[in-house]
Amino acid sequence: MIKASKTQSSYLTAGVLLFFLLIFWLTLAPAEVGGPLTYVIVNGNSMEPGFILGDLVLVREDSGYGVGDAVVYYDPDIQQYVFHRIVGLELDRFIMQGDHNSWLDSYHPARNEIVGKLWVHIPKLGRVIKWARTPINTAVIVGLFGVLLMMDMFKKAPQSQGKGGSPSIHPGERSQLFLVGLGVLTILFLALGIYSFTRPLDLPAENISYQQTGEYYYSATGTPGVYDTDVVRSGEPIFPRLTCFLNIGYTYAIPGANLQGIAGSYKMYARILDAQSGWQRTIPLTPDTAFSGASYFNMATLDLCQVEALVNLVESETGLKQIAYTLEIVTQASFVAGANGSPVQDSFSQTLVFTYDKVHFYLSAADSQSDPLFLSKPGVVGSLSSRVNTVSLFGLTLPVWGLRFFSVLGFVIFGLGLAFAAVSLFQDASQSEEALNRLKYGALLVNIHEQSLEPSASVIDVSTMDDLARLAERNGTMILHMPRGFLHFYFVQSGGVTYRYFISMGRKGVAADEAAAAEIPASMGTVNKPNRVKEADVEMPEEMPILIRNRLIYTYPPQKEIPDLDESEEKWDFQQVRTWTPSNPPEYVFDASEAFDLSRQDATLLHKVKI
Repeated sequence: MIKASKTQSSYLTAGVLLFFLLIFWLTLAPAEVGGPLTYVIVNGNSMEPGFILGDLVLVREDSGYGVGDAVVYYDPDIQQYVFHRIVGLELDRFIMQGDHNSWLDSYHPARNEIVGKLWVHIPKLGRVIKWARTPINTAVIVGLFGVLLMMDMFKKAPQSQGKGGSPSIHPGERSQLFLVGLGVLTILFLALGIYSFTRPLDLPAENISYQQTGEYYYSATGTPGVYDTDVVRSGEPIFPRLTCFLNIGYTYAIPGANLQGIAGSYKMYARILDAQSGWQRTIPLTPDTAFSGASYFNMATLDLCQVEALVNLVESETGLKQIAYTLEIVTQASFVAGANGSPVQDSFSQTLVFTYDKVHFYLSAADSQSDPLFLSKPGVVGSLSSRVNTVSLFGLTLPVWGLRFFSVLGFVIFGLGLAFAAVSLFQDASQSEEALNRLKYGALLVNIHEQSLEPSASVIDVSTMDDLARLAERNGTMILHMPRGFLHFYFVQSGGVTYRYFISMGRKGVAADEAAAAEIPASMGTVNKPNRVKEADVEMPEEMPILIRNRLIYTYPPQKEIPDLDESEEKWDFQQVRTWTPSNPPEYVFDASEAFDLSRQDATLLHKVKI
């Protein structure tokens, strides 16, 4: 493969690298800079044996999380990110636990607090990253990279300089860079389009959360001297011997404005029961009552003396003897509502528990309930509506439809530009061999003057420009380009031998003259039996070479019109040489002594005629 091909291949490689860099950005870029991934280094043993200290895990956001998923979430209690597994659900909260732990996490994250789900697990790579992040190690890595970069720049600097040591870019290189640039941009927009069209335009709207709260109040007539006041307040015990009537108040509410059109019903009743035997008796307090709006308040009165009489009756009739019984005040509510077009239906039940020991009723609280009078219940509803899907790209948040339009527009513009430029270059190259050489081998060509050529012992003509380029690659040198009028010479010098290829640009496009082929600069020496090559149709005036004192003189008789040769006519013989005499003076004289050195007797003047 020739060096020009290597240069083109390097451009193609650069384009492919840019393409993969874009793919890397869209798939592996960190979330901190707008990418889809979060990189987490395992620190601890809570996820052993699957994940050990120093492992690297890559997590990405997902549309849904379920039991069994290993996720990363932020715990505000310890102000750290935690990598644990989902082991249960509690409405819109996730119950978390480490694989190695025997206890559940104290914090239950919501969906928006989860960073992402496990995507890739790379064992022990986190240790390498932690080592590289140490300041001294980072400095060493950056220093070594800088040294390698400078060495590469110094190595390539002499090859990228033209005459006078200034950097130069050949027209062929510019054309290649332009084509490669358009190609890379086309590929980038194509990749961007593939990425955008694989993403949905809309996503389901976020789940709507709401809260139901209920709170009990009770009071009774107090006896002065027994209580601080003459009223029994919430939380204090009630003695049936002092008062029989217990006033019970209840407040229900759905705070927030996430739900619309709330309407429902509620009821309240009391229940005396024996937990050991299972006996119970229900006393209605409030029948089914409708309500509308986000809250309601209810009042009811319970006769504690009636409860005491009921217990005594059961014991006398059944022989049941218990030290204490349980009195429950139960409120049940249900409602329907709407949430951004989605129907919502839910219920709520709260129980106020008293213990009755045949002397007094006192408040009993469950161990898991911090406040026996207050209860809160969260709720969540999925929305039927959708939201516009967006993606983060280079730190910008763009809608998917906009990214699709942008990628298609860019692909069309740069794709058409690439096609137009490729067609234009192809047309130029097909009409001119010199333009084709400039396009294919622009990175190898060096424009020179005649004085720049070094003397050569022999000159060898090659049949094609590709052969000359292969010789340049094999010898590790450049191709010397010397334009002389409508002639273009290409040389490769190596080991005292000059390899040559030339073309001539005539009025009809590509035309070559064999005599012109012999215009090898004198500094290169003589030609030792060069190969003969053929040339295209020749349109040349009659020329008669004359040899005077080892100097070659061309004469051109005056002509009004250069005759066209018919294919049936014999080609002119330009190898006739005569000695000049004063009786036959030349009409036009051209001194070509600097272009030819025919002082040696074995020198041969070649003429090329293409049949």
